Amino acid sequence: MKSLIILFLVSVSLAGIAQQTKNAKKNPKANEFMVIGYLQGRNVDTTAIPFGRLTHINFSFAIPAKNGGGLDALRNWDKLIGLVKKAHQNNVKVFISIGGWSIGDAPGDDSRFHRMAETQQERNYFVTNVMELVRRFNLDGVDMDWEYPDIENRSAEDYVLLMKQLADSLHAHNKKLTAAVVHYGNQGEGTKKEIFAIVDWLNLMTYDDDKGQPIPHSPYSLVEKSVNYWIKQRGLPPQKAVLGLPFYGKPRGKLTHYKDLVNAGADPYADTFDSVYYNGINTIKQKTQFALKEKLAGVMIWEISQDLNDDRSLLKAINQAAGKE
Repeated sequence: MKSLIILFLVSVSLAGIAQQTKNAKKNPKANEFMVIGYLQGRNVDTTAIPFGRLTHINFSFAIPAKNGGGLDALRNWDKLIGLVKKAHQNNVKVFISIGGWSIGDAPGDDSRFHRMAETQQERNYFVTNVMELVRRFNLDGVDMDWEYPDIENRSAEDYVLLMKQLADSLHAHNKKLTAAVVHYGNQGEGTKKEIFAIVDWLNLMTYDDDKGQPIPHSPYSLVEKSVNYWIKQRGLPPQKAVLGLPFYGKPRGKLTHYKDLVNAGADPYADTFDSVYYNGINTIKQKTQFALKEKLAGVMIWEISQDLNDDRSLLKAINQAAGKE
């Protein structure tokens, strides 16, 4: 009987090792590949979030104050409390994302950031407010979404000063600092090279390249163009680049979200439906594989509540392509 028990234990052990070896061969660095999902506060539903398919969630957005360098009162703060608790239980980190395209005044109006970053006094007050927010909600980091500092004026230099001060404060408490940046071009020049050494990584917004025209806003070619700009031209280390993936379609209208498009009859494997351009499962997998091939840090998504929670899920496609499942 003792021999049989020993034989059984050895068999179980060998089976476990074989499974680990199989997983390692599948993708030995799968656990290092980040899958970062932006999530707007109003859309938080912890019962619907597939935490097992995410490494980070960027809660969006905290808004810079209109007058003075602090922050407006955080909207949906009660949902953030529940999100952090559930995420941490599932080993998922939560960042607060600050800014966004529509930060309170008008789309693309970043004057709040400009005013805040201009003086040391206002930067100090802003950083103090941000660190208080991080401590209060037990957050793991901050994602700055200033769209965009300008190379033509002082805001590019002010951005470096602000980010250095914020990084020093966060890193002293073992917290991370990231930033969202444009896909390529002149608007990217305001993110000076000094930023590369300051941040833990940059989230490349490789979507919305339609310039208001009825054309694909996030084709596969855009990820190649964006990576060429940030890494090959600008010198961003690949391990600090995170590739952005859209879970929505354009032109915008009633059918914007991927889940709504598919539920209305769109092919989850295609990229167009009723004159709306989106990224289906095949393109999402191809982009994820591109990120792996280029040895990028991972992928990020705008926005995870726009996904489906079944076999047509784009998050599932990402994890499959990354060798996580």
